[in-house]
Amino acid sequence: MKSKAVAIFAMVFFATVLVGVPLIPSAFAHGGMQPPAADFGGKKASLFLKLDPPVITSTTEPVFITARFFDENSNENFKEVTYRIFFKKDGKEIPIQTEGGDAYGGQGLFYDPGGNLRIKIVPKDMPAAQAKGISEVQYGGIWNNGQPIVVEGPVFTQAGLYNLFVEIHTVGTTRTQVEPILQYDVWVTPGREETVSVPAAGGSTQQVKIRNYYGAIDKSSYDEQTKTIQFSMPYDWKSEIANRTGMLHTEVFIPKALSDFDRESLKGTVNGLDVPVFVDNFGAENTVVHFTISKQHLLSLRDKINAENRSPDQAVFALSPPDPESEVKVMQVQSESSSYAVSLTMPESIFPQQPVPFGVKITGKDGKPASAATYELVIQDADGKEVSRSGGVTTPEGISSQDVAFDKQGSFTVRVEKINATSESVQSSIQVVPEFPVAALVASLGVAGAVVYGRLRGFGLRV
Repeated sequence: MKSKAVAIFAMVFFATVLVGVPLIPSAFAHGGMQPPAADFGGKKASLFLKLDPPVITSTTEPVFITARFFDENSNENFKEVTYRIFFKKDGKEIPIQTEGGDAYGGQGLFYDPGGNLRIKIVPKDMPAAQAKGISEVQYGGIWNNGQPIVVEGPVFTQAGLYNLFVEIHTVGTTRTQVEPILQYDVWVTPGREETVSVPAAGGSTQQVKIRNYYGAIDKSSYDEQTKTIQFSMPYDWKSEIANRTGMLHTEVFIPKALSDFDRESLKGTVNGLDVPVFVDNFGAENTVVHFTISKQHLLSLRDKINAENRSPDQAVFALSPPDPESEVKVMQVQSESSSYAVSLTMPESIFPQQPVPFGVKITGKDGKPASAATYELVIQDADGKEVSRSGGVTTPEGISSQDVAFDKQGSFTVRVEKINATSESVQSSIQVVPEFPVAALVASLGVAGAVVYGRLRGFGLRV
């Protein structure tokens, strides 16, 4: 089977679409675009980062990077913030030449008096990146009178991973440097869409589109006997990549003409190991399948792949119709906050001491997916004690996933908090009862809204 690249690229944060990793002890970060707050002069300092748009149509299309440094308690920005931002590709630093001079090795210093920084990246094949703006007189960071600062250069011109480094150099005044400098290390990647040919009824072929966020697909195949679509890409399971990834995500768009795949549930594997996949078969033309592998599950895969030597230099994805005897049924509960609609999916059977995959889908009130929306999934026991908290961010289709393990049976509250970097949240109650093959979903949902209790259609899950 042939694989053909097309000129469509997707900009997605590699580590759950964005992971900030502190390089000094005073900064904290985890999956999602808003790391947990750090103590900064008695205030809860948070860094929010966003890439826009999440999907671009060519390697020359501009990409906007927004950075906001703010107090989480008051939701007010810190003022007079100077950021240092630079990139690395394959371990090699991409210098940014700015009008602020050659301080700090010629890397770019950027400034915004209101704390909201917006940079317009224009990918160009040139030796170094150049930033255009006005130099702030004290510390030398450049800005553009409230407009995006234009950076042209070799950023996002190639497939594969980029390291984006963000540092906070000044806060409150540009006369004094923050000590120590707050540092964040972020993985971003320009992905791509590729198509593979799959035989269909009547001797025809159908084009299956694969949206991949981690590099070019190097191999693909289709097994007519087992009806399995398989594709692979470079992925170093022995490195720290899995540990730095909040969610491994790949999408497959399968034409409805391939009827074996037009169903609510499909079987997915990575390197021969079962993984959850979400299936959206509501569309008129395609069934869309999402490999959404949470960090906890990803680390478990890494250990097994390395221990059993299952192609540790590749990520090998496979997709096929499910085995009816092992198919896992799922349930869905929905609720609305002031601005968002949130759907949670989970298996009908929830047992203690076993990882439970939760699917999270966030849309606006207009039904449009909330792309790159951050959130926190919180589990509380019957006494109100918090037993787990994990952050995530949605795909362009508004989808994400988390794995949760319950240590005992009983009643638990599931909350989705800080939806899209707001104070909005929703919640639901579940029962973990191993004696019965059902997770009773009783609504006490959020701000407003009602429970939808029943089999989820078009957003299936298999484990």
